[in-house]
Amino acid sequence: MFDSVARAVETLTAEYAAHSDVEPAFDLTEFFEPAHDDTEPRETVGERRKRRFRSTIERGQTLSEQESLSLPVEAITERLVDVANDQSIEARRRAAVLDYCDALFAFAALAFELQERYPSAPVATAVDRLRDAGDAAVADDLSGGLSSLRSAGHELYRTAVVVRRADQLFAALSAVGEPQLGRAEATLGGTLDEAIAERDTDRIDTVAERLDAATDGEWTSDDLLSCSHREFEVLIADLWREGGFDARTTKYVQDYNVDVIAQADGTRELIQAKQYEPGNTVGVRTVQRTAGLLVEFDADSVAVVTSSSFTENARESVERMSEQVRLVDGEQLCELLTRSQLVPSL
Repeated sequence: MFDSVARAVETLTAEYAAHSDVEPAFDLTEFFEPAHDDTEPRETVGERRKRRFRSTIERGQTLSEQESLSLPVEAITERLVDVANDQSIEARRRAAVLDYCDALFAFAALAFELQERYPSAPVATAVDRLRDAGDAAVADDLSGGLSSLRSAGHELYRTAVVVRRADQLFAALSAVGEPQLGRAEATLGGTLDEAIAERDTDRIDTVAERLDAATDGEWTSDDLLSCSHREFEVLIADLWREGGFDARTTKYVQDYNVDVIAQADGTRELIQAKQYEPGNTVGVRTVQRTAGLLVEFDADSVAVVTSSSFTENARESVERMSEQVRLVDGEQLCELLTRSQLVPSL
């Protein structure tokens, strides 16, 4: 728990309000800058007093349009008008009211911002505390409302820390440029939403580790096995497309042992994709059957691509065939993918 409202404002400014990664619903800086600076009593005297109160009231009116916050903003701004016009209230008291309301409005703006960006963000408790603090302001009980303000700041901080990290990860995720193979944004996006809802920093760290591992660009055999067989075929098509081919996968039904068709400069290559575990090697019969596609479909070349390896007999059979038949094993495939712009699935 923060030891003061000022400390809560300072921490939330540094942690979130000063550098949001996504265009915010509110200009949070506009709310947090006045909350961050203590009001001098002399600022609440004369013409300067009017400007100072008017600025705070305008920020309150902006918040009054947000029904989800359900704060007594209208009553608070009326109280501010009364304090500004009551000549019997000493300047120091006026300054205290302004500082209190500036912090209240800044926290309310942040609560709305977090809720708008991530509906799963747990801000209900913070909003309840802000409502209590607002009622205290209306009742002119600032000392009684300060604990509610501090509590709201603490709750918002716990959520803002997670959301800030999630913002960074979503930005990194959108820059990955993953191929058709990946469902990364949907999968990790759901994980991040759950982490935000539970304020689970460990889960956020897990997502960050997975993202770092994927964006280093180095493919491994585990990456080749982490997707479905259909996604593996799509990956092969993506790789050939990177090489300048117009490549597409075939339909499931009656694919005639052809998983990918790649065309370029008037030539056509037919590809058989075999997603096997490392110990499950591709044999000579598969290679010979694929070689037969040259004549059957009048292709210019054929290839067998696997996540595993080929038997010795399979390799020897290719050596006796024409150069129109080629084999790509898991190690070669990982090398080709690592050199490409494609990244492993998250």
